[in-house]
Amino acid sequence: YTDLKTNRTYQERPVVFSYGGIELLRVGETFHSRTRKAYTSMHGLHKDSLCFYGFYLKIPDYRVPKSCRLVDPVWSAIFDVFACVLEGDDEEVYWCCGCLADRSIVVMDGEGNYYHVEKGKGKRYIACNAPKAGEADFASVVEGLRKEAGRRAESVQRERQQNEEEKRRKRLEEIKDVLPFRMGMKWGLKWGDRIVVPPCYRNICIPVGGYCAFEGNACQWGVMALDGKVVVEARYQKVEIEKDGTVHLTIIPGKVKTI
Repeated sequence: YTDLKTNRTYQERPVVFSYGGIELLRVGETFHSRTRKAYTSMHGLHKDSLCFYGFYLKIPDYRVPKSCRLVDPVWSAIFDVFACVLEGDDEEVYWCCGCLADRSIVVMDGEGNYYHVEKGKGKRYIACNAPKAGEADFASVVEGLRKEAGRRAESVQRERQQNEEEKRRKRLEEIKDVLPFRMGMKWGLKWGDRIVVPPCYRNICIPVGGYCAFEGNACQWGVMALDGKVVVEARYQKVEIEKDGTVHLTIIPGKVKTI
């Protein structure tokens, strides 16, 4: 059998496994790449041990060269045992060197060259095992990449959090007319015919502003938002909510905490 893409031949018919835009051939007990430079996995590898991460495929492989350097040596047990197939790269199979905070990765080719790979951008040369005079070494380049990736990851996280907060704000505005309802011995919150908070509380008071008092266990009161998010745990003897949002929490008779 001949793979028309690579012109390599096999003694038995290969089975094609697809992961996104990446394809491997299973022949007997081994996987074979369809890259220009041939790669054959370790013998007896189970298909479920291969992990696809959207733009690259990790293949367990203990034959990683000793020259392969890691992004974070502390995590070597995780990253020093994988080969890596890059989506859209038909050149060869690489060795995994580690993952950065923004989920981009660093890989090494068979010649000891290192590349930074981001989703949708392909690989970018960054260093090698034998740098020329004036060329930055692996450690210094990776340190810069880690800082940059950390900043990007924080920015993405902030944006995601802001989007979630905005979606929640709109949701709370939409359900501002929720009311308590009872089912059996438990209370929840309803918006028209739609259940917003399932009936799982001992008691829930009429909302005041954007919050309502609820009783978890007997004489243990807390405060929740209209979408059921608990903002004050139920451990107070009494809760009073004012229209301006001020909350009075009775810890014991005569001792009140105001927030």
